[in-house]
Amino acid sequence: MTETAASVEDAVCFAVYSAAQATVQLYRELLAPWGVTYQQLLVLSILWREGSTSPSRIAAELHLDASTITGILNRLETAGLIERTRPAGDRRAVAVTATEASDDLRASLHRVVGCVADAMNLEPDAARSLIDTLHGLRESMTSADRPSLRSA
Repeated sequence: MTETAASVEDAVCFAVYSAAQATVQLYRELLAPWGVTYQQLLVLSILWREGSTSPSRIAAELHLDASTITGILNRLETAGLIERTRPAGDRRAVAVTATEASDDLRASLHRVVGCVADAMNLEPDAARSLIDTLHGLRESMTSADRPSLRSA
């Protein structure tokens, strides 16, 4: 259905929004014992994969703005889960690295991701198809024309 659906339940945007809300809520509950948020888990996942990277690269990969990433990194650093360093020779550059403390959480947090994947109850092919569809939707939304709808 289109966004002019008679019921919010039939609107694409509401379906995407409510599924995302339910997913984040499940993550919130499952991650609570470790004091980690879903966004923090995403940042840690990037660091576990990359080893070390810049805040701007993290922001780009997560499709978030720099100020949002700064806040997430501040909280992760306060919790002792990441460290930020300045490489020699470039005082403007910052390298973000996961700490040993976050590495100790890795297996536990990976189990959380598995629990959420199980809760989604999707076969691998269906999951891949949904991911591809949602990535396409995100690209369509970010590249869509922004007409002025205000009356003059």
